[in-house]
Amino acid sequence: MGDDGWMSGPSVPRKGAQVALLANPAARRGRAAADVDQVLDRLRVRGIEPLVLDSASADEARAAAHHAVDAGIPRLVTVGGDGIVHLAAHSAAGSPTVVGIVAAGTGNDAAEALGLTEGTIADRVDRALADPTPVDLLECRTTPGGEPLHAATSCIAGFPALVNARAEAMRFPRGPSRYTLATLGAIPRMRPGGFRLTLSGGPDDGVVVDQRAAVVVIANLALFGGGMRICPDARADDGLLDVCLVGDVGRIALLRAFPKVRTGAHVDHPDVTIHRAAEVHLEAVSPATDPNVRADGEPFARLPLTVRVRPGALLVAGATA
Repeated sequence: MGDDGWMSGPSVPRKGAQVALLANPAARRGRAAADVDQVLDRLRVRGIEPLVLDSASADEARAAAHHAVDAGIPRLVTVGGDGIVHLAAHSAAGSPTVVGIVAAGTGNDAAEALGLTEGTIADRVDRALADPTPVDLLECRTTPGGEPLHAATSCIAGFPALVNARAEAMRFPRGPSRYTLATLGAIPRMRPGGFRLTLSGGPDDGVVVDQRAAVVVIANLALFGGGMRICPDARADDGLLDVCLVGDVGRIALLRAFPKVRTGAHVDHPDVTIHRAAEVHLEAVSPATDPNVRADGEPFARLPLTVRVRPGALLVAGATA
C-alpha cells in the first residue's frame, strides 16, 4: 500500500479511505434518489463509508465539490447525469482527485462517451472505483487572463443552446426523447447567427471562419444532446477540439438533417463543416446573434469566449478515452 492510502494493483479505495459522494437527487426528476441508495449500499459492500456531500442545490453541490478537492479527498464519486459531472470536472480539473461517474441522469453523454454506462448500478459503482484514466477537458475564458471555466463534453452556441435550455425546462419525458421534443419546440425560434471563429494549434492552425451559422459546437467528446454524435471523431485523449458548424440553413433543412446527428451521418451534409484545433476563439459578429453559450447541458458563459483543450486534466475512474 502506498502513502496515499490506495491499495497496490487495482486502485480500489481501502476500507476507511476517504471517498466523497456527490449526487444529484433531482436527476431524472427525482428518481435518482433511489439510485443513490443503491450506490451507498454497493460502496458499503466494498467496505467504503463515503462522505456524502451536500448537493441540495447546484450552488451547494459546486461548493461541496470544491471543498472536497481542496481538502485532498482522493476520490469523488458522482451520481447523476452530465450536470453533476460538469460540477465535478470543474472542481477536480488539474488535481490528483479521481472522479468516478455513476451514470444516473437524463443526459449521460460524458459517461457514454467514456464507456461508463454499461451494466447495473453496482457495475457502475465498481467502475467508479477502478484505475483512473487521464482525459482532456475544455478550459474556457470570457476574458484574457480571466478565471477559467471547465467543461467535459462540449460548448454549444446557436440553435443547440436554445434546444438545451428548452429541454432543461421540460418536466417530461426523460431520456433522449426529451431532446427530440425540445428540438421540435424550438424550431420556430431558430435564427442563424453571425459568428467568427479563430483557430489555433492542430490541423486548422491559423484558420479564421466568418460565417452565418445555425449550430456551433466546440467538442471534447463525440456526444451531446442525449446521445447525438455531433462530432463523431472527437476523442478525450487526443489534445484537440473538434468543431462542428452548421451553416445558414433553414428550419426545414435543419429538421431533415436532425435524425442524421444520431449516427454522425450529418457530417457529409454540404452545409456542415468540421474543424480541429487546440484552441478556438468564438465571438458574435452581428447584433442579432444570441451570445449565450451552454456546456455539458448547463448555462455556462456569454460570447466572446476562448476555448482551449487541457490535455489529461481530469482523472476519470474506469474510463475508455
